[in-house]
Amino acid sequence: MSGHRSSTVEAVLNQVAGVAATLGGLYGQVFLADDEGHHDGRDFSFALEAQSGADELVVASTDGGMIDAAVTRAGQPIGVEDLHGGGSHFFAVDRAFTSFVHVVSDQPTATFAAPAGDVRVVAQVSPSEGSDLLELGADVVVADAGEFDDQIVTDDDVWSNGSITVRRELFDFVLSEPWGGTDVFDGPAFLTLWRAEDLAFVHAHAELVGPTRFSFGVNLPGFGDYLAVLEFEHDGEVVTAMFRFSL
Repeated sequence: MSGHRSSTVEAVLNQVAGVAATLGGLYGQVFLADDEGHHDGRDFSFALEAQSGADELVVASTDGGMIDAAVTRAGQPIGVEDLHGGGSHFFAVDRAFTSFVHVVSDQPTATFAAPAGDVRVVAQVSPSEGSDLLELGADVVVADAGEFDDQIVTDDDVWSNGSITVRRELFDFVLSEPWGGTDVFDGPAFLTLWRAEDLAFVHAHAELVGPTRFSFGVNLPGFGDYLAVLEFEHDGEVVTAMFRFSL
């Protein structure tokens, strides 16, 4: 990021912080993309590229709305360690932000059902050698939607599945009842953000503030239209709350 663009983004983010404070409190924390890296001080990639050095995310669609995804190094499967309390993580969203997929695999590969159309796939892996976190993204066209559960996505700041309601306050998410679940993916809740302009990808782990509030600190690539996907456990099942919003 150039110095001019960094200054521009910083100015706009400061304006948002001021607006949020004026409205009654700054919820969550927003950081600049050129702050220190999330895990190991590296520059943020936002999973915008399918390749990083010799490491590459290879994706292909198959019959029945399925996606095959694999992270390779010089064309060969890589060794991976557990990440976020599990193995390798694979995510997928359609460009209309109507469907979301998150699967965990004990290998650097996965096959999973996906929505139809233009789909963005992101792989998060912890290689046995090299960086402790590798995030890669690639596009694939899926002819027919795969079979997965219906999902609820809202264009408002309030989401509900009829059992629990979640209110979004910038990057805090407030539950309609005290959270009593177990941790998912190394924390009480897990957040992924996708920007419509370029499908830049961000992830964050929640801090539980009081009995009902998940609070996140996020590093953004910039402003635009976003999809926020909140995952947490409720009544023994993982809830996926999806919010479309502009920032």
